[in-house]
Amino acid sequence: MKERDLMKTKFISILLAPLTPSFAVLLLLTGLYSLTLNVANARRKNHPRAETFARISGWLYILGGVAVILHVFF
Repeated sequence: MKERDLMKTKFISILLAPLTPSFAVLLLLTGLYSLTLNVANARRKNHPRAETFARISGWLYILGGVAVILHVFF
């Protein structure tokens, strides 16, 4: 039983490892890229589903970056 708990702890620490401020900035920049360039490209090609997907994914990246920042600093 203790070995299983140790594996859980190790797995969680591996998942939390990339939660750094630089990773959060990378997520924020990826979200901004998606919201600006990908949306404009989809609009230029007249592809409404791609535009919607770019908007949603951009905001999800930004929210993920904000969540990482809040987790790291608070």
